[in-house]
Amino acid sequence: MATIQEKTEETVTEVNNGGQQNQLQQHKLQIKWLNVTLLTALHLAALYGLYLLLFEAQLKTVVFWYLLGALSGMGVTAGAHRLWSHRAYRATTACRTLLMLLNCIAGQNDLFVWCRDHRLHHRATETEADPHDARRGFFFAHMVS
Repeated sequence: MATIQEKTEETVTEVNNGGQQNQLQQHKLQIKWLNVTLLTALHLAALYGLYLLLFEAQLKTVVFWYLLGALSGMGVTAGAHRLWSHRAYRATTACRTLLMLLNCIAGQNDLFVWCRDHRLHHRATETEADPHDARRGFFFAHMVS
């Protein structure tokens, strides 16, 4: 464990030139219990939904489910990711409003938190400051702050 911490501290020092080193080393990891609870409930509901989809649902319900999933994905990719995080293009107020609502349907936090975390992820990729550091595994990337 000490070896991992030493490597992490060296990486943080290189990225931040020592300026934010103390802040990052003092940051204590905490489990985001709200995320744990919501993701657990989401997956339990998804299992029940899969049962309903296979054995109970009408065709129009299946079509609606598919369209809602595709559109909410567009809210995340075209809206939160490309439009607000990277500012890759400009959109009309109507388009921005639609993408915001579709992003809300996806349930991936609000726009402010999503964009903040994504920008920090790009700025501090694979360091201790990365909120979605893949080197630490799925649980850290989604449930720990």
